[in-house]
Amino acid sequence: MAGRPTRIVSSLQWRLLLVLTIVVTSIAIIGDILAYQTAFRETQDLQDAQLEQIAHLLDPRSSILRRDTQEDLNFPESARTLPKPRVLAQTLDSPYLNILMGDDNAVQNLQQLPDGFHNFTTVARHWRVYLLTRERERIIVAQRTAYRNHIAKDSALSVVWPFLILMPILWLFTAIWIRRLFRATQEMSSELTARNANDLSPLDTRHVPTEIRPFITALNRLFSQLQAAIEHDKKFISHAAHELRTPITALTLQIARFDEPELTIQEQHKLIEQIKAGIARTEQLLIQLLSMARAQHQQQHLIANNAQKTALMPLLRDLIAELLPLAEQKKQNLSFDISEDVFLPVSSNDLYTILKNILSNAIKYTPVDGQICIGIRPTTDNKTILLIEDNGQGISETERQLVFEPFYRILGNNESGSGLGLAIVKTLCDQWHISISLADSGLRNSEQKAGLAVSLIFSPDKLQAQNK
Repeated sequence: MAGRPTRIVSSLQWRLLLVLTIVVTSIAIIGDILAYQTAFRETQDLQDAQLEQIAHLLDPRSSILRRDTQEDLNFPESARTLPKPRVLAQTLDSPYLNILMGDDNAVQNLQQLPDGFHNFTTVARHWRVYLLTRERERIIVAQRTAYRNHIAKDSALSVVWPFLILMPILWLFTAIWIRRLFRATQEMSSELTARNANDLSPLDTRHVPTEIRPFITALNRLFSQLQAAIEHDKKFISHAAHELRTPITALTLQIARFDEPELTIQEQHKLIEQIKAGIARTEQLLIQLLSMARAQHQQQHLIANNAQKTALMPLLRDLIAELLPLAEQKKQNLSFDISEDVFLPVSSNDLYTILKNILSNAIKYTPVDGQICIGIRPTTDNKTILLIEDNGQGISETERQLVFEPFYRILGNNESGSGLGLAIVKTLCDQWHISISLADSGLRNSEQKAGLAVSLIFSPDKLQAQNK
């Protein structure tokens, strides 16, 4: 029961019903008050017109205007039941006027009033009087205010009562209408609840209110992105399983050879070296698989809120120190032309992973005595390019986009690899809004063919240079 009030308060349907009920009730009350006042006033005006009309119809010389009506018009003001309404019509010189009005000074006070309508008060009595002078005779037509108010109140209430009766009906209609209005969202909620975890098909927006349609459209877009991500993960897992199966199968076969009785010592040593190499390749594949998984599932909001900037030169020195033995084995020349004041808007771990994969590929696919150059190139539109060039085999234009796909490898070279290096680089660059492109290098190999140039392009809002 404790959760129900909270659910009602947070319910848009209940809040809308509450607001509309309050607004409709307030408007109805204000309308009733205005209608009551208008009807009351119009009834009073109608009764004034009747008094005036009666005065004009009377003959001022008629003896009726000087006669005692034998009626008691001086009932208390607070009387709950009133006698039958009567209109008092007399001349001001009538000997019965003071008696009828219940005040010995009534005539004297009335004679001081001009012709027209007046609110006249006698001894604790209130009258509405109309005075008219005709043929030198002054006629008074009067009615007790209590009569008039009673008639006006009944007339005004006859106007208000329909509003009061219709108000609960209006509340009920509003509640039914709001419930029908939210039926589409309730049906959609039931549909989502009944779905299984693998059903990411888009929701139908045809019968959805216009105000909710952008939310449903965004939800469908999210479903589509989740479906694409799941398909991508399935494809990645399938490729990873295939890539792992091959070296593990090879290791199993190599280990099984130790059971052969005629295996010589030299063959055993050779087999051990092959097993070590296979284990190293498998280890490298697992490392890249983990790096790829981490890059793909890195939380985007943490990247967007990360305001740190990484100094390029210290990181590059550490990276070259790690990769230099590999380059020295092939007698390659590693050079760089970068100032000490370059800071890049990317985390040090991700920048290290990006550059390590690019330089590892450059060392791997650059021949003996090759060259690898790293430099910063400013552009005319204030962008900064980090350029890594080599004079290796290069990549044909038709494959420059394909190499960013996971597990894609260029055929026709003798180098082993998992095909994940550039895919990891592309994933991290997309997350940090770094543009990456491949082109022909300005360096030439022994066959006078262009090597590969990898450009990492940082926009002004993603790059800031600081002088220490």
